Amino acid sequence: ATTIKVQANLVKLHKRGRMLVASYEAVRYQKLDLFSVTLRQIGAHINRMLLEDAIQVIREGDGNEDPAQVLQIGTGPIGGTKGTLSYDALVDFWTQFDPYEMNAILAPNDVVAAMLKLPEFQEPLAGLDFQGTGRLSTPMGAELLRTSAMGQGALIGLDRRYSLEMVQAGELVTVEHDKLIDRQLERAAITTTAGFAKLFTDASKVLKV
Repeated sequence: ATTIKVQANLVKLHKRGRMLVASYEAVRYQKLDLFSVTLRQIGAHINRMLLEDAIQVIREGDGNEDPAQVLQIGTGPIGGTKGTLSYDALVDFWTQFDPYEMNAILAPNDVVAAMLKLPEFQEPLAGLDFQGTGRLSTPMGAELLRTSAMGQGALIGLDRRYSLEMVQAGELVTVEHDKLIDRQLERAAITTTAGFAKLFTDASKVLKV
């Protein structure tokens, strides 16, 4: 039988956002494209902060004693030599996910670079796909997501179906406007209030190089 219980501790929500401030003259005379680009940049910044929150919850847990298991290359059950990423170590890491599926990998630049230099990535078709489209793939078929939100020297493997739940307060993104008439300024606050809860702890793991 499968029993579902309420977690002992509530999920922490974080309010993230940016303030966009422009003078009346900038609004009146500037090209609209500039503000569209700025809003997209703010959206990307908020997404980066949400990703950092998600990575922290995966690694440290959501307050319910559920941090991710940390495995070290060169220490059982992961083979290889500590400090060196190898295809064999990735395969050993992949085997630790049963009954889940490692279908995504989060990794920083140094780990992605080391992975792409593995002999298994020198296969001509994989190289042509990367050079032609920029898509990164792994020998295990997991989607490789490069992000500087991860610290160097480690990667996160996860089953994206069962790892995390995003919990949000109201709309995911809220935009509020006001005018400071005495200062001739128009402001827009773009915010999101959200957090992440662990679904199944074993659906995400950390591999330290």
